Amino acid sequence: MPRSGTRRPRGRGQILTETEWIETFIQPRANKGLRSDWLGPGDDAALLPLDDSECSVLTVDALVEGQHFRTEWLDDSGLARRLLRSGVSDLTAMGARPRGLLLSIETPELPGRVGETFWDSVDQECQLLDLKLLGGNVVATDGPLALHATCIGSVGIGREWRRNGASVDDLLLVSGYPGRAAQAREQIAAGQSFAGKDPWTAPEPRLLFAATLSTLLAQEAPQLLPAVIDISDGLLLDLKRLCQVNGCGARIDIGALLEPVGSPTADQVLSGGEDYELLMAIPSSARSIVAKAADETGTPWHEIGTLTANQDQQIEVLIQGSDLTPENQGWDPFSGKKIR
Repeated sequence: MPRSGTRRPRGRGQILTETEWIETFIQPRANKGLRSDWLGPGDDAALLPLDDSECSVLTVDALVEGQHFRTEWLDDSGLARRLLRSGVSDLTAMGARPRGLLLSIETPELPGRVGETFWDSVDQECQLLDLKLLGGNVVATDGPLALHATCIGSVGIGREWRRNGASVDDLLLVSGYPGRAAQAREQIAAGQSFAGKDPWTAPEPRLLFAATLSTLLAQEAPQLLPAVIDISDGLLLDLKRLCQVNGCGARIDIGALLEPVGSPTADQVLSGGEDYELLMAIPSSARSIVAKAADETGTPWHEIGTLTANQDQQIEVLIQGSDLTPENQGWDPFSGKKIR
């Protein structure tokens, strides 16, 4: 999800957006040749059963200088913090518990920006997120600094959360405050400093909330699993992905996310991205369980709408009941701009 680059890469033949590239090359290969109990491309993470009771959950993410951030936006500790927390957010969206980490580094020099401060932060984040460093790779490059984290988790078989499984009239809920990360990013780009305390520099994967909700659902509604996606490319674009896999549309009202004064703009809420919050669809009967999990863990959350019977997967956006035509649709890293 690059936010600083503006150049659109050139290649052979037609230039593709990220979504088009995935549809052309990845989706035809998704789950091809996999066992029925494995899960390949198309969700927040892959699933690989370990035995009859537990699955490994695997995801990989990148942080590239000049694409995801400018040099002055993050100190060395912030590099580790953002990289690991964004990766763990994918595990959280699958209802998984973090286990291990593989770290790959491309750097022009050593130690460069991956010296003592960086590794102290890796240690702190691993302790905070319950990760164990399992290995990795380092390579010299003439290009920019690039960090790649493969995060590994585990979840009980049949208890994993996926993007599918939702139904028309399910409630749409979000954790936290989508849009605040984009607001902070723009303020940082303008020279403001938050000393690592803002939601862009220090995203908060909802590990405790997800674990608590998973436990409560198993106890009180064992047949129910939410449909979940983590918000990385913007609330609107990630909601479209959720709608697409479930064959429905949505009607949302983002008014509560624009209050109080000083909150993000509608565009930041809908298409800013890099929130790493959870967007979930649940039956109305489970709303009280979500509320209980949020209350027990001190997690802010908002009910923003419902899924609708719309085979074209259209999304209706409102602010306090008034129709809104979104300015942007989300972020595409290979167009160098937000999707219009």
